[in-house]
Amino acid sequence: MRTYGLFHKMKWTSICVAWLLFGGPANSSPSRDDGTRFLVTKRPDNTNFFTSIARLNSCKIPGPPTSFIIPWNIYPVESRKHNEQGTVILQLFFDPDGCVRKAAIVQSSGFYRLDNVSLEFVMTVKLQIDNFHITQTDDGQPTTRMPIGWKLTKPYDPKDPCTQGAKCVDEAPPPPQPEVTGTAPQPGYVWMPGYYVYYAKTAYQWNDGYWGPARPGFHWNPPQWKHVGSKWAFVPGDWKSDK
Repeated sequence: MRTYGLFHKMKWTSICVAWLLFGGPANSSPSRDDGTRFLVTKRPDNTNFFTSIARLNSCKIPGPPTSFIIPWNIYPVESRKHNEQGTVILQLFFDPDGCVRKAAIVQSSGFYRLDNVSLEFVMTVKLQIDNFHITQTDDGQPTTRMPIGWKLTKPYDPKDPCTQGAKCVDEAPPPPQPEVTGTAPQPGYVWMPGYYVYYAKTAYQWNDGYWGPARPGFHWNPPQWKHVGSKWAFVPGDWKSDK
């Protein structure tokens, strides 16, 4: 979903719609490290719930500010399994670069998984804050309220990867391209076959195969496109135990 103002434009994804629609004081937990230092604050009555998240160091998000884009595949799998839907309203506080310095929940979606992923996601974006209705805190910090609405467009089906976050498209993939494997560069390497990747603008694009190091006791299942109902779902490659 892409938002150019607070409510200006909304786009459905295959899994969820995230409108842009933020809570209160709580106990602090230790900061976590995923490239940037954060301080996570949790709700006193339920340690699963985040109520706010704050950046403790300077913004490390590269590049210029961008439009707000919520990836279609961040809808938590457990939330899809339990049909969790709702809207969380966040209060965002920006630094001079347009990065979110702090995000706090004003209104919970009612589900900690949706609340937490909303808070974590907004800390990964750098926004052009002129596109938002901005007010100032008492100390002059730019702030705005933003709703993120989570809505399932398809009920979860354990047999249907399209409802579990898999990339699904209408168009069937082309036949695999012929590949010349040659010989392994050294003992202990296995051939990782090529496969198609689907891009919205260019459709299917071929990724060449390559020789990769083997894993003793495992065999490589290459990526594939699986026909599911009227859709084609991408199944990533993985290592399977020989036992």
